[in-house]
Amino acid sequence: MDETILLNYLREECTDEENRMVEVWCEESPENRRQLEQLYYTLFVGDRIAAMDAVDTEESLKKFKASVREKEKRINRKVLSIRWRRYAGLAAAFLAGLIFTGGIVWGFLSNKLSDYTIATSEGQRAQTVLPDGTKIWLNASTKVIYRNSLWNSDRQVDLSGEAYFEVAHDKHAPFIVNSKQIKTCVLGTKFNVRAREDENRVVTTLFQGSVRVDSPTTGENGHLLKPGQTLEVNATTYQAELIEYSQPSDVLLWIKGKLHFERNSLQEIIATMEKVYDIHFVFEDEALKSERFTGEFSTDETPEDILNVLTQTNHFNYQKKGRTIHLKKK
Repeated sequence: MDETILLNYLREECTDEENRMVEVWCEESPENRRQLEQLYYTLFVGDRIAAMDAVDTEESLKKFKASVREKEKRINRKVLSIRWRRYAGLAAAFLAGLIFTGGIVWGFLSNKLSDYTIATSEGQRAQTVLPDGTKIWLNASTKVIYRNSLWNSDRQVDLSGEAYFEVAHDKHAPFIVNSKQIKTCVLGTKFNVRAREDENRVVTTLFQGSVRVDSPTTGENGHLLKPGQTLEVNATTYQAELIEYSQPSDVLLWIKGKLHFERNSLQEIIATMEKVYDIHFVFEDEALKSERFTGEFSTDETPEDILNVLTQTNHFNYQKKGRTIHLKKK
C-alpha cells in the first residue's frame, strides 16, 4: 500500500473509496496492521516534537475516537464492523505504546527535555548560545542551568554567579532568571545579573528593553527597570535599592577580564570598581579624588587586591566595613 495514502488515512484526508481500500488492506494480514500502527506512532511523535508546547494526549485520543464515530456513520454496516475492529486494535496498541514504549518516545524527545548546563571555574569566563537562541556571557565561578520542559512555555534559567544576557525575543515565552528566590523576568532584552554564592544579594542591571524583578515580597507587581538602571535586592530581607550609574556599561568590564587605567583619577577608578564589584566607597578626604594612577588589573582580582597595589603609593589607606570601603589619606 502506498505510504502517502496511509498517511492521508491517518490524517483523515482520504476519500471514502481510499478509506475502504486501506481498511481492506489492513485486514488482509497482521503485518499490514502492524505497519499502519507503526506509521501512526511515527506520525504522533513527529507532531508532538513539532508542537512541544501543545502536548495533550487525552485531547488527541478524544479527537481520534470522534473521527472513528464520524466515519462509522458514512459507510455500510459490514465495512463499519471491519473498521471498528481495526480502530479498536489501533487505539489499544496506541495506549499500550504510551504505557510500555514510553522509553522509545522519550528517546525522540530527550534532546528537547534535557537541561542545558554551563559553568565556569575561578579565573575563567565563557560565552555560549542557549537552546532558545539567547546569547550569554558567564563571569568567573558562575553556573547557569537552562531548564527545558514539556509543560511550561516559560524559558527558565537558574543562575549562580554573574552573567550577561542578550535574550532572543519570544512574546509567547517569557525568559526568567532565577537567583536566590529572586526572579528577573523579560521578553527580549539585554541585562546583567550578579548573584554570587558569597554575596547575600542579587544585582540586576538593564541595558536594553525592560525587565521586571520579582521577589517573595513583591507579589505580582515586581520592580520594573528602565535601561541604565541597576536594582540591588537583599536575598534575605528582599529590600530593594535602585541605582542609576552615569556609565552603566562599566558593569560589563568583567567580560573583557581587564581593568585598564591610564592616569585616571582615584575618583574615576573608584567609580568603575563600584560598578564592577557592586561595592560602595566613601572618601574621608576629598583631596584623594584627584590622585591619579596608571595600571592594569584582572577583574578576577578582589577590590582589596587592587587597593593594596594602589596604596603602595603611600598616598592613602583603606578600611572595609561590610560592603563599604572607606578611603583615608595617610
